[in-house]
Amino acid sequence: MTVCALFPGQGSQYIGMCSDLLNSEPEANRIFAEASEVLGYDLRTLIMEGALDQLTASVHAQPAVLTASCVLFDSFVRQTGNIPDYAIGHSLGEISALVAAGAIRFTDGVRFTAQRGALMHRAIREQKGRAGLVVDLAQVELEEMVETIRQTEYVTISGYNSPRQFVVAGTANALRLLDDKVDHCGGEFIPFRMMPMKADAPYHSELMQFIQPELEEMLAEIPFTSPSFPICSTVHGELIRGPEDIPKLLSNQLLQPIRWNQALTRVHQLGATVWVDIGPGETIRNMLAENTALPAAYSLDTPSDRSRLAELNEPKNQKYEGGEVG
Repeated sequence: MTVCALFPGQGSQYIGMCSDLLNSEPEANRIFAEASEVLGYDLRTLIMEGALDQLTASVHAQPAVLTASCVLFDSFVRQTGNIPDYAIGHSLGEISALVAAGAIRFTDGVRFTAQRGALMHRAIREQKGRAGLVVDLAQVELEEMVETIRQTEYVTISGYNSPRQFVVAGTANALRLLDDKVDHCGGEFIPFRMMPMKADAPYHSELMQFIQPELEEMLAEIPFTSPSFPICSTVHGELIRGPEDIPKLLSNQLLQPIRWNQALTRVHQLGATVWVDIGPGETIRNMLAENTALPAAYSLDTPSDRSRLAELNEPKNQKYEGGEVG
């Protein structure tokens, strides 16, 4: 089997994530302890006992999701003896994938996601724009609506999740206009402000340009190396060529749409046969279920899926060269 690891982004966090591993695997606790040391607070306590609104704040959610994803990845590698053949990360998940592949040190990844989360939260505080989800609408229809509204108000498709699910970002008035058009065509617009675990900010759009210089300063402090397995970037839907590409991709990701569906299609063309959601919750698995052209995904955060995945396991005796996670 050819495995593609899928790493979720912000919004997949929940109170109690990774609790079964934290209660049974010393390595999971070691990884969380190392993240806590970098962050200066007890991340394990936050995700096990904290309030959801506190965990959902970008400055906490981003390092929490990255750490949880790394714990699940570490458990997957140790229990199956396999490393992925490919990986794709959704927004924040691209950083998790780079950490898992050893292209970014775990401690640098934790520090950077906390800084990135704090920086991106400014878009909410300064009310730079809003975001929402559009479902049950064809891509061409949505693109036509966006193009019409852009004549007077800024709006853009900031994420291509599946053939009929998209993230949009723009001014508040633009999204109101889009809501009317989507409803008229039989689709549904769901504002992120109505979704408790989502950050209502225009991520992955030109409205985030005001923080890009600071993000690039943070990226300049990180030493990047070649990933130990191929990662398909959702910035352009192609494999990352080398460490020199990574900082530019992570900078451009701030302003450009997440081409998730395009990346999935590319890796499927390269031969991926098994898709594994390596992160908290089942967001990625459920998203793949909407794309009937792709096989169903397994969620490592779901015990029944872990058991089913173990039955498919074909150890390849590959040497994991990504370094020790955490």
